[in-house]
Parts: sequence; structure tokens; C-alpha cells
Amino acid sequence: MLPARVSWRFLAIVCLAIVPGPACRSAPAGSQSGSAAPRIVSLHDVTTEIVLALGAGDRLVGMSEPVDLPSRARAAVHRTLRVGGLESIVVLRPTAVLGMAVVAQRSPDLVATLRRKGVDVWLGHPTRLEDVVDLVTEVGARVGATSQAQALGTRLRAGIGATEPPAREPVRVFVYDCCDPPFTAGRTAVLTDVIHRAGGRNIFADVAADWTKVSWEEVISRRPQLIVVHDYPYEGQGDVAEKRRRLAALRALADIPVTVMPLGNALGGLRSFDGLAHLRKVLAENRERG
Repeated sequence: MLPARVSWRFLAIVCLAIVPGPACRSAPAGSQSGSAAPRIVSLHDVTTEIVLALGAGDRLVGMSEPVDLPSRARAAVHRTLRVGGLESIVVLRPTAVLGMAVVAQRSPDLVATLRRKGVDVWLGHPTRLEDVVDLVTEVGARVGATSQAQALGTRLRAGIGATEPPAREPVRVFVYDCCDPPFTAGRTAVLTDVIHRAGGRNIFADVAADWTKVSWEEVISRRPQLIVVHDYPYEGQGDVAEKRRRLAALRALADIPVTVMPLGNALGGLRSFDGLAHLRKVLAENRERG
């Protein structure tokens, strides 16, 4: 079994050594022969989780290094090749490359080049929970699991339910993802819709962005009543304990109730529905205390 981080050059050398000649020539990127199974590369945790939920993990030939996958999902993909740049993706001859809009924001040249090579690059950009269902449908079509996607979509729609009618004004919620100055959710983040459906209001719902940096002065001036802290240490951004210390150091925020959620509950994928259930419970408790 090849290790998960095998380079594309190593794969090419092995191919030439074992099966010389025409059998080793790469087919055009994105092409399939006959009824060959789809070959999927996923560049985001959200699309990786959906591929697995649809029972199509065997079609996942490559993926980006995960940031916050649940342990069960990590176990399912621990032998899947990790990709990085263009060449490591193209050598796998994917029929589709899946991810979220942030992939194009961070690597526009990569996305543009893959598309020029004829690869079907599909990047989701959900802003509401209903859009997550559409995302599942799109992924299902590309991995050859349309019926499974329809069934999962039906279950997800049932979980959305109605927006909780707050007994009083919606609870004002500040999302503290990471960093100093703070990085938080704006108007078009799915988490803003989740907070609304749970009976709260994101204090930065008026900012036209998915995720954005704000100042601590802005946070304090909007008088949050609940702070959502994301639980993930990544690239020096600090763990939950460090984030709590930053909040405690600000007198105006030190006594605000804090709830901790996994990052995956906020990224616009399947676990957004777990985030909805969590926040409905927390916000109901907050209203009872208030």
C-alpha cells in the first residue's frame, strides 16, 4: 500500500516501471472510458464528508489535507492520497474536482488551469441550510450517487424545521473563529442562517462577507449576549483555551456566556445541521436565564 503522501512524480515512476508503454499514458484530464467509476478529488473537508456520507469513498482518489474531519471520517480516508498543487491533482486523472468557493479565493490559478485542462471543477458556495441540500445533490451527481443524494437531501430538509420564534428579542451572538483581531462570520456564512433559525442574531449579519476580520471595539459595541467559539487549533491560530483567555482579557466580554462548537459545524456542510441542534439548545437555555 502506498503511503498517503506519495508524490505525483513517484507515482509516475512506479507506473512506468511496472506497466511500460501505452497502459501508462495519462488519459485527458476529466475523461472517462465506458462505464468507469468516477475519479474524485476533494479540496475541502465539506465535500470530502459528503462524498463519504454518500457511500462513495472508494471513488475518492485524492484529497487536500483535512482541517477538522471527525475521527470516523479521518479513519475512512487515512490512505487516500493527499494533493497540493496542480501536478499532484492532474496525475490522478480526476473526472471531477470538488471543493468550496474558498478554494478559488485562495488558489484562483489552480482552479482556472484545471478548468482549461477540461477537468470538471465544482465549488459550492452555500449561504443557507437549504443550499447545503443543493450541495449534496451536486456532489451526488458527480460521484455517481444520485439516488443516495436524494435520500440524504430529504433527511436534511426534515432537519431544518421552522425558525425558532424567540420569546423576546433574538439573542445577540458573536462568532469567534480565531485570531487577534478576531475573525468572524458575516452575512453570507451558513452559520449566520443557522443562528437565525436557532432563535439568535449574528451581530455581524450586516457585513457583506462569508468570513471577515473585525476589531474588538466593534465586537464590544454590538453588545453580544452569547459567544460561539470554534474548537480547532490550526496554523498557530490557538486552541479553545487561548481563545477563552483572549476573551477574558477584555473586561466587556469576560462575563459573556461562551459555547464551544467544532469548526465543522460552521462551514456550510453536513455538520451545519449538528450546529443548528446545538445552538437551538444553547439559545433556549440563554433565554431561560435571561
